Amino acid sequence: MTWWRIPALIIALLACAATGNGYLVSLLVVIGLQALPAIGLALIAGFTGQISLGHAAFYGLGAYGAALIGKWLGIPAWLDILLSTAVVALLAWAIGWLVFRLKGHYLAMATLAFGIIVQICFVEMHGVTGGPDGLTGIPPLRLFGFTLGNDFAMLPVVWLATIAAILGAQNLVASPTGLAMRAISENEATARSLGNDVQSTKRLIMMVSGLFCALGGGLYAHYIGYLSPGPFDVGFSIKLLLMVAIGGFADVWGVLIGVIFITLIGELLKPLGAYDIVAYGALLVVSVIYCPDGLPRGIATLASRARRTGAAGSMR
Repeated sequence: MTWWRIPALIIALLACAATGNGYLVSLLVVIGLQALPAIGLALIAGFTGQISLGHAAFYGLGAYGAALIGKWLGIPAWLDILLSTAVVALLAWAIGWLVFRLKGHYLAMATLAFGIIVQICFVEMHGVTGGPDGLTGIPPLRLFGFTLGNDFAMLPVVWLATIAAILGAQNLVASPTGLAMRAISENEATARSLGNDVQSTKRLIMMVSGLFCALGGGLYAHYIGYLSPGPFDVGFSIKLLLMVAIGGFADVWGVLIGVIFITLIGELLKPLGAYDIVAYGALLVVSVIYCPDGLPRGIATLASRARRTGAAGSMR
């Protein structure tokens, strides 16, 4: 039974906010913002078995889309986030229609190319995105007459979206579509022989995945107030994949643990600057080799072995 996890998460968030520690609360906001695209990636890469190296692009498109739609149309921040999320979700479906004709490393390369193309557009489209100088003047989110201009105000909104994504992902995985996702991950030919529309299912999950990424990106834009191409590069896609690998490819709650773990590791790696991607890459290789089912299950397996070894030793 996992019904207790949501109340426990809410209590933990409230306890952290009650400390009044601004750094801790800002870290929780960042964790929530990164959990959204990580959960989205888990749906397509973990449960459906389709590796993507371009999910940072959907996150960035959600962020730039929300900022630009709000700027051009002069609409409230919450509305530009919703519109940007809807547009990026449709774009994700279209990208899925193109790339899911490929499999294996060809699919990974195609999604990588998509991420690189989007990153180049962010850098080169000076008149739209501000180029390397970035996009400034993004207003904070405003809800029910209140301006959410600080970490403490953004914390409940970000985590409300994150909890909704967790519940949505769990319900999707537990549905008949979720069974089709697992079948596709195991063997596409078998899934097709069982009557599943493999391509339609993959495109649907890609759309939901893109939706979660874009929602996180839109919230990020109005939280940070400034956008530059750097945070949405291929390195962030690898970081997202590492979060999913650490948490367990087919475990929604495990992904959240992976996000927390990698975010904390990221704080320790800040002195490395741009070279932190080397550490992330090495950590990804180690996690896949030694903890293929994720760090939580890996620790549980080691603990179980230790108990069995101890029990066997006591019987001698």
